[in-house]
Amino acid sequence: MSLFKFGLSPDKSATIRRELGIEADKYFEAMQAAEKAFFGSITTTENQLKLDWLLLRTSLITRVDDRELSRLEGFDVERIQKVSAKLNGQTRQIIVVTADCLQAAITDIEAQTCIGFDTETAATFEKGRRNPNPISLIQVSTLTNCYLFRMQAENIPHFKAALAPILSSDKWLKVGVGLRSDLSAMQRDFDIGLVSILDLNWVMNQLGAPKQMGTQQMAATVLGLKLPKSKKVTLSNWARPLTESLSELQLQYAAADAFVAQDILHGLLEQLMPYKTLLPLSLQQRLSLSCKG
Repeated sequence: MSLFKFGLSPDKSATIRRELGIEADKYFEAMQAAEKAFFGSITTTENQLKLDWLLLRTSLITRVDDRELSRLEGFDVERIQKVSAKLNGQTRQIIVVTADCLQAAITDIEAQTCIGFDTETAATFEKGRRNPNPISLIQVSTLTNCYLFRMQAENIPHFKAALAPILSSDKWLKVGVGLRSDLSAMQRDFDIGLVSILDLNWVMNQLGAPKQMGTQQMAATVLGLKLPKSKKVTLSNWARPLTESLSELQLQYAAADAFVAQDILHGLLEQLMPYKTLLPLSLQQRLSLSCKG
């Protein structure tokens, strides 16, 4: 990624590709080579850290177009990738919580300082109306385990009682993407107020992103991975009765969203650490409370 790409909006990039056709890649390569030469000519011992920070920050918040996205390695829900030397390669598992394993799940979650958080809700197909359906699934992840709590029927009182002390406590940081809707829905459906949250969209805004980037874009810019996002799975029936299992695609989709939030946070911490004195004060303070894997 380059400062040149940061200043080039997606629609302008598309126009250049359309007009130049097969020569477009050569054009972009030439511009990036010229930029590299320019930075090489102005870099000194005194300004190197500041210039490196400029390039890193703009690369993190520059949206990746569909062409670039298609070339990235796919996100693997079964192992940690491209986060840090310490974490990469660790295997992961997805656990659908039942009454029998509830206590083991809670014990594991309580042992963490930072947890990934997300929810799934059955889709509504009424245009222009906020989704009135209750939350069907709560995903809580450690670095290596994703626990899926199916909030249906007899599960609800037991799972609510087990999760509420964690989700409403500032002892655990809950990290995710677009958590505002989850906050209101958790309060509405289960009378649980989420405390101590870190929305990764806010983090990217502090770095200069002009609007919400979303999970897939952050996975691409921070981790260099393509997070699969299937509209068919998104709109699938998350409110199946407990007598029916969620599909394998649903399980992987749900777990990926919670796992990738952890990965993006830890990937950011790894990349931002050398530049911590240059971070906006608001970000320095917030990330100082985050877990360091």
